Amino acid sequence: MNIRKSRSPEVRLIPTRLVRSASVLGLIAASFVAWMFVGVPVWAESFVWVDDAGMTHLTDDPNRVPTEQLNPKRDGVDALRGLWRDNFLGVTTSTPPGASGSDVDRAMRLLRGAVSDMRRGEMARAVATLRSVKRMSPKLAETYWYLALLDRQRGRYDGAHKNVRRFIELAGDKLSNWREKALRFDAELGDERRLVDSRIDRGPLKFNRVKTPHFRLEFDSELSGFDRDYASTVLRFLEEARDDVSTQVGVTPLEPLGVVLYGKAAYLEAHRHRFSFQTVGFFDGRIHVTSPAHPTESMRSLLYHEYTHAVFREQTGGDRPYWLNEGLAERMERRSRNLEASTRSERISLRNRIETDTWIPLRRIAPSFSGLSDEDARAAYLESVVATAYIEAHTTQQQRANMLKRIGEGFSADQALHEATGLDTDGLDAAVQQTILEEFPAMGT
Repeated sequence: MNIRKSRSPEVRLIPTRLVRSASVLGLIAASFVAWMFVGVPVWAESFVWVDDAGMTHLTDDPNRVPTEQLNPKRDGVDALRGLWRDNFLGVTTSTPPGASGSDVDRAMRLLRGAVSDMRRGEMARAVATLRSVKRMSPKLAETYWYLALLDRQRGRYDGAHKNVRRFIELAGDKLSNWREKALRFDAELGDERRLVDSRIDRGPLKFNRVKTPHFRLEFDSELSGFDRDYASTVLRFLEEARDDVSTQVGVTPLEPLGVVLYGKAAYLEAHRHRFSFQTVGFFDGRIHVTSPAHPTESMRSLLYHEYTHAVFREQTGGDRPYWLNEGLAERMERRSRNLEASTRSERISLRNRIETDTWIPLRRIAPSFSGLSDEDARAAYLESVVATAYIEAHTTQQQRANMLKRIGEGFSADQALHEATGLDTDGLDAAVQQTILEEFPAMGT
């Protein structure tokens, strides 16, 4: 299994429930609030692994780590026996002995490719491949495991339920240890489905409140009935967002930030009148977002996104330039999942827009993304995040902080950009396009 390293307080042994995150901090989240009141821990490099008995080990002493864990044999995606995000360890996808060259082998190869796509953030391609594998080998249990994970991430709880039940039906002896995890996963899906069921009479909306030095957290009291660690997990996500955004952008809010969390049905009931389209969150001086019953990496990413918007508005006094605001938020959301700023297929799609003269100028999307078709809006988000990644690659943290400060002081976006990068909006636009053209000098490459 793969060993992760992190800067974490030493914990010798932790009984594992469902692994919450691909980070070491995700494994010790439940003790977050306790740390806040018992003083500052001594930080050290730590190693974490999950043994065959399902116990999670965490230590800062490399001599306590088994040799085979320090030097794991990585065969294909068997490394996914290590930590997997959104509360699960990954199912192994090795070819059965004696099956090389068979239909099962071909299906497993495709499955490994799909999982690799998932790890790079190529979710659309992963879904298409998994569906192909399901048609090719409809009794291959592992396929349904990953389809269930993807469905849950996208809030498709009925689909996730069907896929995880199919996995349970098909899991043979080699996957028997996963049945219990799958059953627990299915039970959690029941909680999530209850939160989105608008037919349930929930009565008046009530909130629980928690205050910390950096946040004023309010959450729908219904959420506290599903997960006893709910508040501490959310606060950990928020503190991680605060640390990471500060590291990348160089600024933090001057005052404690308000955050309000709702079950999806409660959120829609309270705020559907605000928007003409469906939303999962907004910022009006406080962050308002929908929340699952059991916080996962998807929720963590959403909090990163909305927290970045909050910092942008506090620093600049508004939402413009909109492409920079959305680009920073999307960039931090992807960073929260250890993903690159953009995938290869996304950059190819932008290369096609350059070739067909349908690239949307950054100056056009500086005021807002309003008036764009769905397809153009998706392209606008991609352009925004690659432009932001370009800025990140060509500036220091202090230059990025000063850029937001200058906008807040009343300087134009062109002036603030030029001070940080030497380019105005049009110059940045041209530089980003040139970078994409250099990566893909001819169509079809």
